[in-house]
Amino acid sequence: MTSQSGNNSDDITFDSIEKSFVSLLLVAYNFLEKVYLFVLRNGLIILTCTILTGILGYVFSLKTKPVYSLMMIVQHNDLTKRTYAEAIEQLNILAISRSYNQLSQELKLSEGYTSKIKSLKTFNIQGGLLLADTSTKTDLPFVIRAEVLSNSLADSLQQSLLDYFNANSYLTQRKETRKKIYEEKIVFISNELERLDSLKQQYNQFLSSSGKSAMFYNNAFNPAEIYQQSSDYQNERELVLTWLNNEIKTIKLIEGFKPSIKPVDGKMDKIILYFSLVGILLGCFLGLVRDLNKLSKRKPG
Repeated sequence: MTSQSGNNSDDITFDSIEKSFVSLLLVAYNFLEKVYLFVLRNGLIILTCTILTGILGYVFSLKTKPVYSLMMIVQHNDLTKRTYAEAIEQLNILAISRSYNQLSQELKLSEGYTSKIKSLKTFNIQGGLLLADTSTKTDLPFVIRAEVLSNSLADSLQQSLLDYFNANSYLTQRKETRKKIYEEKIVFISNELERLDSLKQQYNQFLSSSGKSAMFYNNAFNPAEIYQQSSDYQNERELVLTWLNNEIKTIKLIEGFKPSIKPVDGKMDKIILYFSLVGILLGCFLGLVRDLNKLSKRKPG
């Protein structure tokens, strides 16, 4: 029988790990050394390309139109906030895809206006995206943010967004149905209040003519219940009138768009940075071509 050694040659040992780590460091060192030598040889080319593309990016950023951020606060009812957010997102897709003709039809604005809309987003009051809001509560405020190319668009866009929801056929039909119900309810409550007022008047006349205070009432007449019912009808009438006066619209304006004095920050810096990165890559490519050309000339023909 052959004897087996205590340590198998395939086992992972500390020495093998150490050698692998040292080998990895050597590979990394050799790679960094080659990169350093490459940059050292072609530094002027890379630097020149970076400066030229950076200048080109700066000129390009000056020619691009500034983008302004407008924000309005509205309050919704009937539907959830996410439903409104999804509707705005559909408009946003039209804006970022430059489907200005369709966006013009949706917002009832001319293409000259819609072509200046860069994006439309919705946020809750805490600053979170409204699309991620799963709350089912209504009558809560939220923010609509528009990025536009001109501040002159603020008033027209604000009114168009309000009309977009308040003139929606589905929502309008819901509102009209509820309006009819509430108007009929107002008529019913008014008639009931007149009847109760008549009963209260008759009761007061009875007390003044008899000169006695009624302490006991039969089941058919209890003045305390009449006054309580009258108060309940008054409260219900106020709620219905409040809805008819204030909630007939699907979406209400709390604070409108305010023209932004300064454009959105960081756009010029990003353009210059992107152009500079392209310049670095271009310089590296030209340097690589230069090195390969030199290497090919050294080889014997």
